[in-house]
Amino acid sequence: MRLMAMSIAISAAITLSASASAQYGYDSDCGDARSSAESAAIDLADYSRRLQRCAEAGDYSDDCSSEFRRVRSSHSDYESAVSEVSSYCE
Repeated sequence: MRLMAMSIAISAAITLSASASAQYGYDSDCGDARSSAESAAIDLADYSRRLQRCAEAGDYSDDCSSEFRRVRSSHSDYESAVSEVSSYCE
């Protein structure tokens, strides 16, 4: 009987701990959001450098539009990722 009561108490403690973590989006969601934002920031910086190099290359037959599209797309991804950090990490 005593072993059963202890088992129930441990199960209850684990359940309460898990629900508290889920309620606040603790660690997992926030960590995932931050990881995505970091990756999006790296991509945005990389594509921005590529656009800069294209513009500085002096090849006036290349309007750098493909590099600009990549910057615009990666900026959109970065915006979304930052929004998720705000949502999950507060």
